[in-house]
Amino acid sequence: MKKEVKVSLGCKSQIVKFINMNSKSSCEIDVQDGHSFIDGKSIVGLLSLNLFKPLDVTVIGDDNKITDLIDKYCANQLLIS
Repeated sequence: MKKEVKVSLGCKSQIVKFINMNSKSSCEIDVQDGHSFIDGKSIVGLLSLNLFKPLDVTVIGDDNKITDLIDKYCANQLLIS
């Protein structure tokens, strides 16, 4: 399954939480800022994006694992409706 969401990473702690959640997940996470695609588990890749605007995140994997990860994004107030 594949699920697309938008996230906002407004401060250092949110960036760290986002990377930590992604790193612990077995899902594939792709992040896009409009023109660049990076691996959502790469801190270096993430810091190369424009973090001043919302990021498009695509999560690919098992349905339950995708739901768990997106629930964590929501609990940490990273999701944009």
